[in-house]
Amino acid sequence: MKIRSYHVIVGLFLIIPLILILFKVFVYGYSFNNILPTTSYEVSVTFDIEGFGDEIQVSTWLPISNERQEITNEIQETGVFGVTQLNDATGRRVTWTAQAVNGKKLIRYSFEARGKAIQFDIDPDMAVPRDLPPSVYQYLNSTAAIQSNHPQILAKADELTGSEERFLPILTSIFTEINGMESRPFKGLTDALTTLKLGEASCNGKSRLFVALCRNKGIPARLVGGLIMDQGSKKTTHQWAEVYMGGFWVPFDCLNGHFASIPANYLELYKEDNFLFSRTANIEFDHLFTIQPKLVSNPKLASELKSSAFNTYLMWTAFEKAGIPLSLLKVILLMPLGAMVVAIARNVIGLKTFGVFLPALIAVAVGYTGLLWGMLAFVLVIVIVSLMHYPLERLGMLYTPKMVIMLVTVVIAFILLSIIGIKMNYTELAYITLFPVVVITITAERFARTVMEEGYGDAIKITIQTLVVVLGAYVAMNSTTMEAIFLAFPELFLTIIAAMLLLGRWIGLRVTEYRRFKWLV
Repeated sequence: MKIRSYHVIVGLFLIIPLILILFKVFVYGYSFNNILPTTSYEVSVTFDIEGFGDEIQVSTWLPISNERQEITNEIQETGVFGVTQLNDATGRRVTWTAQAVNGKKLIRYSFEARGKAIQFDIDPDMAVPRDLPPSVYQYLNSTAAIQSNHPQILAKADELTGSEERFLPILTSIFTEINGMESRPFKGLTDALTTLKLGEASCNGKSRLFVALCRNKGIPARLVGGLIMDQGSKKTTHQWAEVYMGGFWVPFDCLNGHFASIPANYLELYKEDNFLFSRTANIEFDHLFTIQPKLVSNPKLASELKSSAFNTYLMWTAFEKAGIPLSLLKVILLMPLGAMVVAIARNVIGLKTFGVFLPALIAVAVGYTGLLWGMLAFVLVIVIVSLMHYPLERLGMLYTPKMVIMLVTVVIAFILLSIIGIKMNYTELAYITLFPVVVITITAERFARTVMEEGYGDAIKITIQTLVVVLGAYVAMNSTTMEAIFLAFPELFLTIIAAMLLLGRWIGLRVTEYRRFKWLV
């Protein structure tokens, strides 16, 4: 083919996707804010319970989807416990009950949560209203822990706000005062008056004082209980406050300094002044939250562009309805990207790998196991094959039976490691069994063949270079941003073809060859 025609073809593969992308952006309103992924949180709470032959009841609040948070994929593992659930204005309360419980039992509840940060702009001239909806008046009442009518609370409210009647100055003064108090963890309940006297408190004491001072000034306010979804494991929960103004409940967190706002990683569990957990007294009880954030596709693109003929998410939805999981489609979509990384690593940088597509396949497998355990699985395959290769060679075995024995040994090793991980309560080790057998097979076969043909030294070098390329392909293929971009703009496949057309005629030195042939350059 003539060079000019070649360049025309490459140009078409670049121009066509560019036109389609510009059309989607400027005509149908695709924007990066809608395409870029958002953070979702995998949350689980585990209850360790030990009974001594009596009835056991454990109650807590489960999260509910609302305009600010979305809860999906809820799973309850309750064992011997029966479940009852009650929904009311304070939230969704679940109770697990079992009779004559002896020994240790476990309850686990897990879900995925996606939150949205919100920020309210308060009109500086908005006055505190005298008339309120009937359902709101209860949030002006004084309670045992929110002593809004106590003389000391009254005196403090007058000191801070005087005769002011506008929301913004009142709330600013109260919030600034409490936010400036020293933060100190307290076990158990700290009421508003105690917080005022001590001048320090944790989240629940500061929130109760904030609510008490607001109520004293005629502003409806209430507590909200929940969880800050930071990565890791913890026992602590969180409380903040909400103020009713202009028909909305506006959040305030005096502990962490969020004024009329709330971050996306705040998970609401219940309203009002409640305890998160309650249980029968005659048991051993412990709990632990485990939180894992992850990036997920932004739902805005699917929802806001629903009527668009170019909304490719509709096509992906059709696949899902046909029984083809989106996770599989994502793997297929990003395989060309991983293959392009391999091609660049081999043809431009000059790295050697086991096979052309094996690094991309390993990167897919690593995506299921996690980077650490995927790399460990890959290295484990290489070590086992290395240890078995020589003794099997001494037996003079044919190639295929020898490979089957190696594969069986690798699979047994993976299963044993998983069992050890589970027994030692180190469940991450069990993820190694997720490494696909087909990838194990190909890896073992390629390594063994390289040892036979080129020796251990070259096999180890290629192993290391393969790991480097796997890492590059893993980063490209497991990027949620790239995933979202390819889901929105699948025409980008044409640009990969254009890049490979250009790479196919690459005649320059590879990066690793510059040192060897620098005298020619």
